[in-house]
Amino acid sequence: MKIILAALFGLLSLQGSVLADCNIGCSTVNSGSSCYVDFATAKACLNSISGGWKDQTLEVISQSLANFGFGALYHNTGPPYNLQVPILESLDTMKSTTYETDFEFQEALQALLTSLLDAHTRYKKPVCYSAAFVLPVAFDISISEQATASGATEQEPIATFVKSTFHDSYVELFPDVDLAPLLSQPVSLVDGLEWTTAVHNWGSTHETRSNNPGARFNAAIRSFLYRSITDTVVTDVTDSLTFTMEDGTHVQVPWMTMVPDSTLFGNSTACLAEEDDSFEVKSSRHDFVRVEGEGVVTHASLHNTRASDRTVIISPDSDEADYQISCFVQKVVGDKNSAKVGVNDVLVMKVASFSPQVDGTDYQANWKGFLGSAQTCLDTEYDMIVVDVMQNGGGYVCLGLRLLQLLIPKYWNDNTKVQMKYDLPHSDFMAEWIEKVDYPDPYTNPNDVEQILNPETQESFDSGKAYYYPGRTVTMGGKESNRTNWFCLDCREAEVMPEGYNPKRFVDPDKLLILTDGTCGSTCASFTRIAQEAGVATFVGTGGLWNQEMDVSSFAGGFVMNPTLLRNMTDRAGMTPFPQFETKQGWQFGWAAWYSQRLPTRPVQFTEQEPDHRIGFWSFPHVSVPAETTSDAVSSLYDSVISDQMVRLAEDGTCNNSDAIWIALVSTLGVIVLGLLVYLWFVRREEGQGGQSEGGVPYGDAQDVIERQEGMKQPLVES
Repeated sequence: MKIILAALFGLLSLQGSVLADCNIGCSTVNSGSSCYVDFATAKACLNSISGGWKDQTLEVISQSLANFGFGALYHNTGPPYNLQVPILESLDTMKSTTYETDFEFQEALQALLTSLLDAHTRYKKPVCYSAAFVLPVAFDISISEQATASGATEQEPIATFVKSTFHDSYVELFPDVDLAPLLSQPVSLVDGLEWTTAVHNWGSTHETRSNNPGARFNAAIRSFLYRSITDTVVTDVTDSLTFTMEDGTHVQVPWMTMVPDSTLFGNSTACLAEEDDSFEVKSSRHDFVRVEGEGVVTHASLHNTRASDRTVIISPDSDEADYQISCFVQKVVGDKNSAKVGVNDVLVMKVASFSPQVDGTDYQANWKGFLGSAQTCLDTEYDMIVVDVMQNGGGYVCLGLRLLQLLIPKYWNDNTKVQMKYDLPHSDFMAEWIEKVDYPDPYTNPNDVEQILNPETQESFDSGKAYYYPGRTVTMGGKESNRTNWFCLDCREAEVMPEGYNPKRFVDPDKLLILTDGTCGSTCASFTRIAQEAGVATFVGTGGLWNQEMDVSSFAGGFVMNPTLLRNMTDRAGMTPFPQFETKQGWQFGWAAWYSQRLPTRPVQFTEQEPDHRIGFWSFPHVSVPAETTSDAVSSLYDSVISDQMVRLAEDGTCNNSDAIWIALVSTLGVIVLGLLVYLWFVRREEGQGGQSEGGVPYGDAQDVIERQEGMKQPLVES
């Protein structure tokens, strides 16, 4: 056996091996639970991965990004984010760089791609890096309000800690670490920095969820204390964090490493791709991106129910909720503004994603299930709607657009008003594809993405050449490049779902609330940005960097591509096969660009849209946070959102009614006074002039006017 292993190692060279010094000392086999090891043990395993995949990995990434939708723009994106990342040039530099370990290479590549701040364009390390550095606590942030001497209200976020889902395992591994001070008072500093600065700085260089600082902060609140090694750059992670508490106490907390599968972590051979398995993530572009975390937050944890005032329509833990929508109707109980604003019942819909996967690859069945759930919710009685899209990572664009149509009358009456303007970059790859296949859609499989339409004819293009040529020459980021003609997505299949359905009613924009944490992205960005730019809904933003701007959505780049789909295209066209990874890892990149209606020359991803209102909430669902903590917090959030909007509606209504009353009174008095003045004027004129001249000329002829004007120059009282 030793001879066989030695021979295998020789054949593989640097392509992978299991080194003796990678022994985490525990096993997940047959246990059904993760292993937990200290930082030093995990770091030794990371450095032991032999790799040898650099050249092929960079080749796949480089050839992919020759089709990158924003390759030119990233030379200088301009405001509001001012990013400058010459991506292809940087990859060329990496090709000539020598790295001591594969871990060092993987970190350098991931750092470069992270600098794009684009969740559509993201790289996950191979599966032998599957682990996360975790801590026994998670942030719990609230707003402290105090009146100042000037009469203003001081608002400042205060951070405390709650036990994370790893607390008990942590105590077993580190029994001598005193965690009591962490759980008894607010935290002031992290490694000597104010806690907001520490989280913000880390998120700005590690968190890919958004290019907007406020939305990125919301994602970093969770990933700062849960650092996925596959998803995140971790070279700068030291063995511990030091927290300074409000009373000045310093608490040094070592990192613990969570290993979900001991047969993968540190095992170079396990990273190797098998035949036709080089891209383990599904080929469909509908793999929406979640907040950092190896686990997935279940839909059931997103809010709880209350029998006293909530009538559940679709329970979050029901089979129907698997289509990604749950909802309830909340009765407004004891609210003094209820009668004034005409709101008694509020429909709360949680849309967890636009990517239902209940029926496997049958996208039509999944669409029917999703929109059927929306119909079930909208068929109830309500006076106001709250649509919660926090952390929604997208999915099928047509589902997002169709939901807008079901909620907003202008889109229900005219489907073209929700259509988005897209284009693709020209490339040598696409030119050859068009020449050999001439297919009228960028994707060849409806399961991968919705097909496209000619926006002028509202019909499918006749051929690939029809949307690809002649194209447009544009300058982005100071670089001139060629792009396709405009196109929009073909959502005609979704637009007849649910079959025969007509919404029972629509509500006014101030009673249609869309609740977002800014990390709502991809299709969710379409859902939010279209309505936001048109001013047809009210947007409530949660969290962010307090008292600073925050966007309503993230990674609104269009749709994505990956090496598997590119390989499918080359196979169909008889082109040179597109290269594939030698390892099992994740990689996708932004392909099509979607353009703003307000700023039609700018891709939406590089514009910013503020929510109408902000609320202090950072208790986002995450694998590190107990589900009951999340559900309690989200339920309280819904109460606050509803209550705050009721107050705003009442204030607006009171103001408007008061203004109307005063305007009516002033107008009436003005008419009366004006009438009296006119009457008195005529009376005085009759008395002074006797009504008419002898010749019967009506009073007020030209000469008379002159005489009266001359008379007005005389003193009011005779001397």
